[in-house]
Amino acid sequence: MTDYVAEATKTADEFLATVAKVQDNFVEAVAAFVKALPELPKPAVEVPVPADLPTAEDVTAAGFDFAEKVLAQSRATTDKLFAALAPAA
Repeated sequence: MTDYVAEATKTADEFLATVAKVQDNFVEAVAAFVKALPELPKPAVEVPVPADLPTAEDVTAAGFDFAEKVLAQSRATTDKLFAALAPAA
């Protein structure tokens, strides 16, 4: 492993650890805020909701699954590009 790769990996790991802490703090703050909210009254009129709507979790999972596939495809394409650009041995 080159010095660049080692340093880039170390820096990326530190960055991701910091992001994870900030995200955990955000989730804790939202949870505390929600607990502090008073209970809302029931609506006077029931609003119909279609039964086949996806949940927020399903929509989020589908978005992240797509992003993972795009990233993997981009990496594969980049690897192929570097192989194509390499001088013939």
